[in-house]
Amino acid sequence: MANVERILQEIITSLKSTYGHEFFNSLNLQLSKHIGADYTFIARLNKKTNTSKTISLVAKGKLAENFEYSLKDTPCADISDDSLCIFPQGICELYPDDQLLQDMNIEGYVGTPLRDSQGNMMGIVVALHEKKIENPDFAVTLFELFSGRISAEIERTEREQELQELTKTLEDKVKERTQELSQAIDRLKQTQQEVLAKEKMASLGALVAGVAHEINSPLGVAILSGSMIDETAKEINGKIIDQSLSKQELQTGLANIKQSITALNFNLQRAAKLVDNFKQVAIDRNTDDIRQFTFSSWLDSLLSSLMPMLKKNNISLQMHLPEQPTTITTCPSKLAQVISNLVINAVIHGFPEKANLVDKKLTFTLTEHKQRIILSIADNGIGIENELIKHLFEPFYTTKRGQGSTGLGLSIVRNILTGALRGSIDITSQVDQGTKFTISLPKKIEANSITEIEEA
Repeated sequence: MANVERILQEIITSLKSTYGHEFFNSLNLQLSKHIGADYTFIARLNKKTNTSKTISLVAKGKLAENFEYSLKDTPCADISDDSLCIFPQGICELYPDDQLLQDMNIEGYVGTPLRDSQGNMMGIVVALHEKKIENPDFAVTLFELFSGRISAEIERTEREQELQELTKTLEDKVKERTQELSQAIDRLKQTQQEVLAKEKMASLGALVAGVAHEINSPLGVAILSGSMIDETAKEINGKIIDQSLSKQELQTGLANIKQSITALNFNLQRAAKLVDNFKQVAIDRNTDDIRQFTFSSWLDSLLSSLMPMLKKNNISLQMHLPEQPTTITTCPSKLAQVISNLVINAVIHGFPEKANLVDKKLTFTLTEHKQRIILSIADNGIGIENELIKHLFEPFYTTKRGQGSTGLGLSIVRNILTGALRGSIDITSQVDQGTKFTISLPKKIEANSITEIEEA
């Protein structure tokens, strides 16, 4: 009895802090040593294929390479049917078709089933002896004592492996989804840039058409004035040749020429100013450079390019600007896109044609607060219902889908303001009273701010 206790203590001590394959190999070596077997192994059964695969094999006191074998015609097949097998001798005669036993010249055989936590057969522990087993009951006792621990460790190891495989699968899926998300973000950024470019070109196209229409008026007057000067000069010259020119006719002709020249100069200067404003606005719209400029004069140039659209819709402008010029350092192209979109939004949504509004006004008010400027753009149009206001800055949200509106204008405005321009935008509105957008901008942003925002 004391000898058995010593053996158990030695086995238990050898198994401390061992897990998985280390546990199986350590226990298998101890079992092989104490029962004096030539071969011992712990195997996992596969009932679907009727095979057994060793997870630890000891041959002649040393660990050997694992192998898989068929259970057909073997004593292991009986164990897999949940039967304890003890054959102290003559195993080859009992199982003549087990070629492995024949080749190894095995005489004695001990096998114990392993059951999982549900009581189902999962494996076997086997000892093979080349000579007769003198104390088979001792081998069976050791096998049965440790079979539960072996089964538990097999289950734990397999669950751990399953968890590792699941973790690897999840990591692969996360990596795959992350890559897909990254690609989607890249496509979204590209689409956003394309939308911004299209919006900018569409706005510039409307600007060109409007300016061309606006320039036609002063140029038409200038051409008419030039024609009148030419006709008057020809008439005076003809009378001089005929020597029929009177003093009164000369004075009248010169007065007409002077009046025409005045009209000609005025309208040519007006056209030149329009072209100059258009040139500046066009340059601003096509460069993302940050520069310093006087806000009031820049705003005047920008709004002059939008006047044809405002005049067409009978909308007047009111300006409330500080007496002292306000100088800011920012990106004029992006700011121009913001203000243009807000003006266009007011024309389309604030003053719809079916509303038949009169005395339509668009009011610009500029104030300064510490290191920021506050620009409000207010219309006295039809206003917006409260439940719609919270959706205004959402991409593709529009109440005029069937009239060509994409619903991107205000979304782009907010993205530009909160991103590149480091600003913010608020909206207040009352039905039948009008709508006011309030923009807050820093007076100065650094030259690398836009690049940082766009790369983020």
